[in-house]
Amino acid sequence: MSSGGQSILDERGEYLKNPFFEGHLFGEFSPFYITITICTFFALFLFVLNFVFGCCSIHKYYWQDRHTGNRWLVSLWTTTAFKQPPLDLSDVEAAFQPDIQSAYNFSNPPEYLELQKRDDKRESEI
Repeated sequence: MSSGGQSILDERGEYLKNPFFEGHLFGEFSPFYITITICTFFALFLFVLNFVFGCCSIHKYYWQDRHTGNRWLVSLWTTTAFKQPPLDLSDVEAAFQPDIQSAYNFSNPPEYLELQKRDDKRESEI
């Protein structure tokens, strides 16, 4: 303790004499705890569902294979392309066939062809 001054611990109830003190304020954290509980149960449900699909279902070989459709979702940080077979894009390519003829349709109107013939004739005369 300091020798000359008064310590804050000497008068613990001194703040009660303050005229602006109206009482202790306690926080209401029930919505926070309810939200944390709901999120915890949801995460637990997903964990159990993952366990059931990964170990106990008839499709467990699909869920345990790292070369299945989950490759679209897995980032490069968790699994790299090392020793992975190439993606089978045949279903995507079959569904998306662009119309090549409409994209490269160069049919010129007859007026343009006549103008082009005139220009070619003028250039040959010069």
